[in-house]
Amino acid sequence: MGSVHIQEKTELLYALINGRQLSTLPKLTQPTLIIWGEQDRVFPMELAHRLNRHLEGNSRLVVIKNAGHAVNLEKPKKVCKNVIEFFKEPVAEAAKGDYKV
Repeated sequence: MGSVHIQEKTELLYALINGRQLSTLPKLTQPTLIIWGEQDRVFPMELAHRLNRHLEGNSRLVVIKNAGHAVNLEKPKKVCKNVIEFFKEPVAEAAKGDYKV
């Protein structure tokens, strides 16, 4: 599952790192869960919102409060809870909305 759409994922990451315009990148077509630490100092919150807007309704942005860049290590229970909920939802519902937890 993690090896699917490698090229698109790689291009998105390079765009975020290098400041490339997201509008020039292909869009991911599958529902995408974006989990971001509210206090991330490596990638500012604006990048999370830009990526979410770029995916135009195929993504859900979850912002974890009191977490930084290593959100999966800092708040593992919240990250796991959100991943499990995302996978349990029907495809049409999985990519809707933004959440702060």
